[in-house]
Amino acid sequence: MRLLSLVGLAVAYIGGIHFWFQERMLTSDERYLVESVDWSRPQLLEGRRLLAHGDSIGALDLLLFHHRRVDRDWLISTMESHSPAEVQTTAKDLLRDTVFLYNMRTEVPRTSEGGWQWDYTGPIPDDEFGYSLNGHKYLPALYHQYQASGDSTYLLKLAEILNDWISAHPLPSMADSVYLVYDPAIALDYRDLGEVEWRTLEMGHRLGTSWPQIYFGLVNASSFGRDLRIRMLANLARQADFLKTYHKRGHNWTTMEMNGLALVGLAFPEFKRSQTWADYALQTMQQEINQQVYPDGAQVELAAKTQWVALNRFESIADNFAKAGQEIDTAYRSRITEMYNYMAYSMRPDGYQPLNSDADRESLVDHILQAANTYDRPDWTWIATNGKEGTLPSLGPSVIFPWAGVALFRSGWSTIDQWIFFDCGAYGTGHQHRDKLHLSLAAYGHDLLVDGGRFTHENYFSFDPTEWRGYFRSSHSHNVMLVNGKGQNAYHTRAATPLKKGIDYLVTDSYSVMRGSFEEGYEGVEFEVKHQRSVFHVLDQFVVVIDEVSSDEPCSLDFLWHFNPKATLHEHEIGLVADVEKVKLQLLCSQPHQFHLEQISGQTEPTIQGWYSSTYGEKEVNSTAVYSRKMDHQARQAWLLFPSLASTNLASWTVRFTSTHCIVHLEGESSHQWVLPLYEEDLASGVIN
Repeated sequence: MRLLSLVGLAVAYIGGIHFWFQERMLTSDERYLVESVDWSRPQLLEGRRLLAHGDSIGALDLLLFHHRRVDRDWLISTMESHSPAEVQTTAKDLLRDTVFLYNMRTEVPRTSEGGWQWDYTGPIPDDEFGYSLNGHKYLPALYHQYQASGDSTYLLKLAEILNDWISAHPLPSMADSVYLVYDPAIALDYRDLGEVEWRTLEMGHRLGTSWPQIYFGLVNASSFGRDLRIRMLANLARQADFLKTYHKRGHNWTTMEMNGLALVGLAFPEFKRSQTWADYALQTMQQEINQQVYPDGAQVELAAKTQWVALNRFESIADNFAKAGQEIDTAYRSRITEMYNYMAYSMRPDGYQPLNSDADRESLVDHILQAANTYDRPDWTWIATNGKEGTLPSLGPSVIFPWAGVALFRSGWSTIDQWIFFDCGAYGTGHQHRDKLHLSLAAYGHDLLVDGGRFTHENYFSFDPTEWRGYFRSSHSHNVMLVNGKGQNAYHTRAATPLKKGIDYLVTDSYSVMRGSFEEGYEGVEFEVKHQRSVFHVLDQFVVVIDEVSSDEPCSLDFLWHFNPKATLHEHEIGLVADVEKVKLQLLCSQPHQFHLEQISGQTEPTIQGWYSSTYGEKEVNSTAVYSRKMDHQARQAWLLFPSLASTNLASWTVRFTSTHCIVHLEGESSHQWVLPLYEEDLASGVIN
């Protein structure tokens, strides 16, 4: 008996030594994961018993086994969808260490240690490339291609990239300069530090669009190893803790950050803080949707691209809560429908979003059709299909969004109808361009007058028209006015009150009108200048723009009109004509003798002028008509914008101003006279004969 007791003591001693060494040999990821998991959950009670006996490895293996048994298939549906061809191309590129980001396909360099160079900003240096490289939105392509082909090469590449990123990215120490960016009191940007790897926006992407989905999508793949699963789980928890502390507020980034935080909380209820993460994210988003979205549905950055970016994540967090069995209140969903309504009614006849502020020419049709089905809005279906399906909207076709300060003048819902976008709104809280009073015009299926686009984020904060970023953001690339060759200053970022019907705008059965003013000054111009612009759209016919300018001192004025890159400009006795394939736009000035007209295309010095960008990273030459004149203290002129088919005879017009009205007489294939009100109290007194 004494011998058996000694043997028992020896075994216990050796076992204790084994677990002591096991605990001492745990990796930092294993330790963090052990501390982060709620072992009191009924499914993990055996893990708690193992931990009590010092068997952390056994407890973690139990966690992994538990994940193989639970049903989290709903997570796969949260992956962004791409065509099989896109998936295959992206996945095959990744096998060659190649990525396609921001219109640049390039091989990612490797470091001396053999991993990817994660601070790489592309063959043409662009921080946006580096941000996207670390956002991992391309990784699901490897998962999908593995699922489609069964080829484990894609799975091994996915594991390699994830292991490499995790090894290269321990959380920044508190001494890291990146924390200066996280401090709102310091007001630094990541670009000021050259930091591309630790933006919280990309953390939101990793947590919201790839890592959780990949983890559970491959939970039963034997070649997706144990160690990587442990590392992913530990780093998901670390990044969730980090993101809850360091995230944006009042910004479209917040929507993506909180979407990622919520998804980790919903996807991994085994973490101690999972419900805290999910609840915090939802509470933040409920606050943000009311702070970021005007009552008319426009997101406060007032940029078409960020309207969809923010809306997409406001909606996805609601969808994810529902998929996880946690519904949210109806008021939140109502705000989402308001955002969709703004998108649907501002959509161009060809289904693309307006090109305003930092935006690209991207189609909204699929988004609107899906939303129309989800929220039972047949009017959105009508708009997105140009009347082929759905129900004729009771609103419109011309629509004003008074909080956004945007008019959408339309002659109908077909692809060839006239569409005018006129911006009288606030500067916006982000992605701003200095473009107040800009208007774009499309008709007969073609752009005629255009916004310049954005092209690049290099020199991100610039408004200097001698730099590409500055040109595309400044007044110089928009259909506005320059004073002494200078563009607009920054102005108020948010609307305090909406525009007023009958005073600032009016929509009638025969014409629509909106007017706005810019009084916040021009760069380097020390005296006050006021520019008021009124835009009248006569249904299905033409547009009259009236500009009234006053200043404290004599100055020079340049009125800019930017045309479709395909347009050919011709000067006629009656005015300027732009031909775009089988469509033409007549641009007639009421006082041509007071102006010097210069046509500029593809200019790079002394300032950039005559360039257009429909897509980030791409630019092309377009024609700009610059009407220049001198002004003592006051000036008033009218412009006729007359789109027509090329076969239509050229029109001529006369303009006469009274003390209260502008009287326009147009002679073309028919004769028209307009009496257009100049002042707010007379806005409804327009007459068309």
